[in-house]
Amino acid sequence: IAVQQWPGLSPRPTRELRAHHDYRVEFMSKLQLLNSIRGSNQSAPTGTASTPAAATSTPTQKAVLAQDNDNIASNIDTPLKTPLSLLSEPSLSKKRDYVADDSASTNTNTISNLDRIEQELQELQRLHKRSYVGYQPVRGNNLDTQWVAGMSIGTPAQEFSVVFDTGSSDLWISSTNCQSLVCMNLRRFNPLRSSTFHQDGRTWSIKYADNSWVSGVLGKDDMTVAGIPVKDQTFGMASLNTGSTADTGVDGIMGLGFDSNAEIGDVKTPVKNMILQNQIDQAIVSVWLNKASNQDASLSNGGVFIFGGVDTTLFTGSITYLPVTSSKEWQITVDQLFIGRKELSLSNAASSAIVDTGSSYILFPDYLATAFHRAIPNSQYDSKLGWLIPCALANWRSELDMTFVLGGKKFSVPISDIVILKSEYNGYCLSAIDSWQELPGHGSQSGILLGDLFIKNQYVVYDYENKPRIGFATKVETAPGGIGLNVKNTAGAGWRYMMESSRLNRVRMLLLGMVASSLMSML
Repeated sequence: IAVQQWPGLSPRPTRELRAHHDYRVEFMSKLQLLNSIRGSNQSAPTGTASTPAAATSTPTQKAVLAQDNDNIASNIDTPLKTPLSLLSEPSLSKKRDYVADDSASTNTNTISNLDRIEQELQELQRLHKRSYVGYQPVRGNNLDTQWVAGMSIGTPAQEFSVVFDTGSSDLWISSTNCQSLVCMNLRRFNPLRSSTFHQDGRTWSIKYADNSWVSGVLGKDDMTVAGIPVKDQTFGMASLNTGSTADTGVDGIMGLGFDSNAEIGDVKTPVKNMILQNQIDQAIVSVWLNKASNQDASLSNGGVFIFGGVDTTLFTGSITYLPVTSSKEWQITVDQLFIGRKELSLSNAASSAIVDTGSSYILFPDYLATAFHRAIPNSQYDSKLGWLIPCALANWRSELDMTFVLGGKKFSVPISDIVILKSEYNGYCLSAIDSWQELPGHGSQSGILLGDLFIKNQYVVYDYENKPRIGFATKVETAPGGIGLNVKNTAGAGWRYMMESSRLNRVRMLLLGMVASSLMSML
């Protein structure tokens, strides 16, 4: 997003706004251009990293992304309505009655302590009875450029496909007031069919860098995502959509950023409302994305977003946490960057990195993108296509892997993931590492954007607590079946577990320990 302004509010000219859509459009434009070169039997782009090759074709219009997203909207099934069984409480009353019936042989102080602890346990259960961890599977595409989730709004529920975007903080959905051809291919929210809908009255609009627009009015309704209900969520209802995410078959965007990054200051994000309404156990969203190469033919088992906690079956070792260094963005500090064994020099500005689930690949400032590709043998630059690298690198193992040092630990992206094989022409492929300068209006960016190319190779934890932080761990490449990633309608499936706070567990363990001691004294 290059320009975004809510009517009645002054724009924020110092802020560089969302770029992930712009980059996706720019990438697909390059891919279409490369395909047109291939079709016309022109020679391969020539040149070296230090001497850009001359353009060999004329620019084409921005590509429509639906062709490479496998018609996501039509493939997403209705979400599952049956949640997994909740963890059942042990029958503590029977244990206490058993001890009390034989009170002549038990210590009265123990009984008193049991009563007191059980009362505290019951109070904690009452306070935490609605704390959950919610699992929301996502569907990928064959380019690993986007992962789409299911969610619902209204009563009865109306189902939609959205992108979870940690780089923005607003929720918006296409509405029935949008009558353009673009919207006709989307599922649209109908406020007249929801008994819990309330009109907000304010209007909103978003302008993208490719001059497409999304605009409409604000509404308020109940929503559900990952099996977690949220009451009275304010969201945008798009009545004008000239392109933007509609090109990918996505009905809207659900921002997972901070409240401070929302375009209307008094609107709480869905995650913030989950926390305030005591619907998740912890103020955490964790992410495990599956690569297209590891998925089945339907690309349905694309990964999972977990609201309220982490799943230890999805990573190995410990989680390395880094403090967030921005009040608005999920931004961290990069210690070092390597391509193979070669360290790339990071300026102070370039050491800041935003970790963004709404962006497809990785963006560097221009000097760093150049240094990175110069370290790759036979890489080339084309003035229209950008950086090109040998497709044969897709079969390399680790000699040219990219490694980020974060919090003193190494987290890598294999060189094979940086090669975009769908763009192959005469042995050259587009690189998934690009420069901000390739995006009109974003050339002044001096930091790093770590998009899904990086995230799909790690297990990532977004912690929203008072001192926000981001955690990284080594992901398992194949998810265990227990989290349901093999369910065919995964993009719509969502469920939640009841979770118990650590204090609740400690009280339970103390109670059960005292019961065991009392029983032993009776023997």
